[in-house]
Amino acid sequence: MSVILLISPLAKKIPLIEGADYAGVDAGALRCMEQGISMVFALGDFDTAKGTYSSIEKEVVCYRLPTRKDETDMESAVYEAIERNYDQIILYGVLQGRFDHTMANLYLLLHRFPFLILMDENNRVRVLSKGTYIFQKEYTYLSFLALEKSCMSEEGVSYPLDHKQIDTSDIFTVSNEIIGTQAVITLHEGRVLMIEANDNESL
Repeated sequence: MSVILLISPLAKKIPLIEGADYAGVDAGALRCMEQGISMVFALGDFDTAKGTYSSIEKEVVCYRLPTRKDETDMESAVYEAIERNYDQIILYGVLQGRFDHTMANLYLLLHRFPFLILMDENNRVRVLSKGTYIFQKEYTYLSFLALEKSCMSEEGVSYPLDHKQIDTSDIFTVSNEIIGTQAVITLHEGRVLMIEANDNESL
């Protein structure tokens, strides 16, 4: 499976995933350079990179976008990654900072590209549709929010569910925990937002 991480300017400690490619989005390219991570491309209007664009383009192929445009830099980076036929696209460092940008990235996941994964140093967010999934305990908390009327079961967690109906107004499915090494999640119908989270800085 080919994987690419699109690195936001707000990324702090970027995870090193074996076999994955990396791309810097705007000053996210600087974050990669600071941590010695090679990139396959950098993209953005580079307004947050200020006077460092010349150093970025010496390191990597850059696609410089106009400042005035309809698409966000991250949105354009997603399209570039799709064009390059990556199987998995991770938006990294996109769940912090300006709330409007956070919501825009969530909208990309919820309304356009359900295959995306959104991450920062303490959170991982994705969409699940009908099916059975096994998740290892990598984060402290495991939460689900229904995106439409759904029915789900949770096994191997502190608060198990068995064919429980959940609606878009329900929040009782927040802050569960995997009690062993893994959990089995079955979505019998519907679609949910899955959020894995930690309290502290380390994953």
